[in-house]
Amino acid sequence: MISGIDGHNAVAALSAIADELAGKTLIDYAVPFIYQHTPEHPWPTPWRIMPKLDPCDSDSLGEQIQRALPRTKVVKSFVTQEQTTVVDPTSVAGGDHTMFVAGEDPDAKQQATDLLKSYGWSDVLDLGPLVAARGMEMYAHMHSAIGFGLGQRFGGHFGIKVVR
Repeated sequence: MISGIDGHNAVAALSAIADELAGKTLIDYAVPFIYQHTPEHPWPTPWRIMPKLDPCDSDSLGEQIQRALPRTKVVKSFVTQEQTTVVDPTSVAGGDHTMFVAGEDPDAKQQATDLLKSYGWSDVLDLGPLVAARGMEMYAHMHSAIGFGLGQRFGGHFGIKVVR
């Protein structure tokens, strides 16, 4: 299953179907944004102000989902790309960029990697345990900043290439 449920509704919505998800792989690509907030130092964007990430730094939505669904194999992925790029990586730089996966279960990460390869991804980097979801979720702000820097109104279609 793939979940992009809004970050502040994901845990409750997925917990409601915990029995159906038991033993299955769940790929989470949601970002835990809070859209209605009053920041001390606002970041103006074309849609008002940049949403706030919560949780951030000391937890992640991916980890919260895993704790709420201990019988489900949670993998964080897709979150560093626009949805159209996820299913068509060749639309940016001919597909010469990197997708990330993180999670506790090696078989679940392999399932996510196999799905990504079926979409055309040739470079998938396993970031290790689900704690890496923190960095993947925090990338959402960088993703927006790059898009704005490139003159795109709502983020953008661009990729990261990890050189190993």
